[in-house]
Amino acid sequence: MPETLMQNVHAPDFSLPADNGEEIALSDFRGQNPVLLFFYPGDFTPVCTAEVCAFRDDYDHFKARNIAILGISADPPERHRRFASECRVPFRLLSDTKLEVAKAYGASGLLGVRRAYFLIGIDGMLLWQHAELFPIFKLSNTRILEAIDAHISPEERGRHSGNGGG
Repeated sequence: MPETLMQNVHAPDFSLPADNGEEIALSDFRGQNPVLLFFYPGDFTPVCTAEVCAFRDDYDHFKARNIAILGISADPPERHRRFASECRVPFRLLSDTKLEVAKAYGASGLLGVRRAYFLIGIDGMLLWQHAELFPIFKLSNTRILEAIDAHISPEERGRHSGNGGG
């Protein structure tokens, strides 16, 4: 992964259009929810569809930990809207059509967005990250939940602000 971010530094803030027509900023969650950002190559592709559906199927496990999930790809909001509807996605999908956020996070590659995961605390600090070398692989939700449990305090996981990422 090019130019990886250092852990325990503030995650780069951003504002991107979402599948629901809203503009969503990372800073919207500061002080409220830890955030799991996941970058993925594209909507309606086999591995990405499986990944998004796995997050959907395990959404209650993330919500119980007060984790807001944000998916980011270069697809436009209209495509995200169709994808989110067809897959019944309970969290926001964000459009990074210029790859500016992907570049800031080191999640851009030769073919666009790379598959990568970033856990950000309620204080905006980057706590954990993982990037796949090949887009045909995805990290299991079990491993992601283990990382959340290892890096997010029980107090942060126990807060329920109602902004749990949906």
